[in-house]
Amino acid sequence: MQELVEAMGVNRASLYQTYGNKSELFHAAIDQYMNHSLAMIETTLKAKGSPLGKLKQLFIQLIEQSLSTNMSGCFVNNTAAELAPHDPVIATKIRYFWQQFEQLFARTLLRAVDNAELNNNTDIQKLAALLNSTLQGLILKTKAGISKNKLLADIDLLFSLIQ
Repeated sequence: MQELVEAMGVNRASLYQTYGNKSELFHAAIDQYMNHSLAMIETTLKAKGSPLGKLKQLFIQLIEQSLSTNMSGCFVNNTAAELAPHDPVIATKIRYFWQQFEQLFARTLLRAVDNAELNNNTDIQKLAALLNSTLQGLILKTKAGISKNKLLADIDLLFSLIQ
């Protein structure tokens, strides 16, 4: 708590008055992180250009962000691994966040079908779920020090298989 007080430049009493306790502060922090992440992802995926190209760009961007944090990975993935097995509220938040990822991916994949980048018979929901699982795995791999070149090669392979 002391590190938070110092980093935020507030006094301890203000922090407790605003958030109540450490748990409530943590929940507010992860909610903010999730909302910010989803907004950023949506902006990236809605930009003009090839829908599949935007998806690939997003994967690269998220891997580069994760690598730039000295192998600390993603706040959501770390929380999923460390807290979700023991905290049903956190587990529900994580599942909801990943569902939102998949919905954003599905909308983008539908645009890819409309642009003739994917076949009309593509199972959009299954592909969106696969993309999400693969992305979460790639982000997790950054924590283990997998090289950027290897991760980018995995992304290239994934998108070549999708097409």
